[in-house]
Amino acid sequence: MRKKIISLCGVFLTSSIIYAQVGINTNNPQATFHVDAAKDNPVSGIPSAAQQANDFVVTNTANVGIGTTSPTDKLDVASGNARIRNINSNIGVGGTDRVVVADATGVLKTINFNSYSLFHARLANNQNLATTTIATLLFSAPLATSPYYSYNNTTGVLTFNQAGNYLVTLQASFTNMPAGTQLLLGIRPVPDADYLGRGSHYNASANSGSVGELMNYTTLLIIPTAGYQVRFTAAPNQSATVLATETGSTGSGNVTNVTVQKI
Repeated sequence: MRKKIISLCGVFLTSSIIYAQVGINTNNPQATFHVDAAKDNPVSGIPSAAQQANDFVVTNTANVGIGTTSPTDKLDVASGNARIRNINSNIGVGGTDRVVVADATGVLKTINFNSYSLFHARLANNQNLATTTIATLLFSAPLATSPYYSYNNTTGVLTFNQAGNYLVTLQASFTNMPAGTQLLLGIRPVPDADYLGRGSHYNASANSGSVGELMNYTTLLIIPTAGYQVRFTAAPNQSATVLATETGSTGSGNVTNVTVQKI
């Protein structure tokens, strides 16, 4: 009879161990495995944020929490830095390796860095420009963009959603103008003020038809705040046409476009 009682007690004891929560430095474990490093948790109830700051837990779903007793991801660090002291010296492979970033809640994600930082759009249609008028170039929906940018293809206004340094390349092809016309490309702020960037040259001979006088302009923009807006402009001193597409003896293709790269 004694042996049966001992065996039965062993079964209950084993069962309680299997299903129990284990606490180290705490009699009030909040997860399957809970270490209270500073021994400052209460004897009952949920520890405060300050008390959890020195805790380590593993939940029954294998989530690990550092500084939090209720991790929501496989590794959830409430605050602080992660460090690898002896990281390897392998060099990443551009185009295939992924870049790790943190979203607004601190969750790590991967992105294609080149696509993420790039904006590129092409002129929607040919634009006829009047003499000395500063016209906004109207581009189609961007072929490449990211959360850094918002573009309104009705007004031609580009909004930067993050402050920083941006490299801008603006290209246009001008036609239907006399020789000696000053061809000008620019970047202007919204609301309108002085040019942020401006480039110009004079064409040597008259030009007409579907192959124009090509002009490129590249500059650096230092965007001070999120929400800053610009427009891309053309302003010849004679009437002219900006071509969206050139058509020549070797074929047709886009010729007026803008590319913006966060650097």
